[in-house]
Amino acid sequence: MKKFASIVSALLLTVVAFADPNEKVLRSFNETFTTAENVKWEEYSNYYAVSFSYSGIRSKVNYDKDGTIMSSIRYYDPMLLPSNILNKLKKEQPKRKLFGVTEVAVGEEVVYFVKLVDDKHWITLRIDSQGNSEVYEKYRKA
Repeated sequence: MKKFASIVSALLLTVVAFADPNEKVLRSFNETFTTAENVKWEEYSNYYAVSFSYSGIRSKVNYDKDGTIMSSIRYYDPMLLPSNILNKLKKEQPKRKLFGVTEVAVGEEVVYFVKLVDDKHWITLRIDSQGNSEVYEKYRKA
């Protein structure tokens, strides 16, 4: 977990410069995300970041200079969660409305941050790919 948080923090704190990616990175992106829209590239000291929409999902993917995906962040509707996680959430949180998902993938690890809302609170659950969850943050509505 600490390694995961360190990687994400390092990626977010690097100085950015707008640029076109090299051929390897561009080829890798175009092969994977053939119908991407609103594509915006950024170049960092040792990787490229691309923000785009793909099938209605806002995404940001980080590539190393050889065109290998290092990490990704996707924002989408909770109904698009894997069915095992969605089913478990609906059973465990029947009185709360599912609001949104931020999916973070670093290497092989995928974590879902799911926003829920009820009459009194905004809650974010951190859920791993096996469906194990914990409260990540909780705020009382004003």
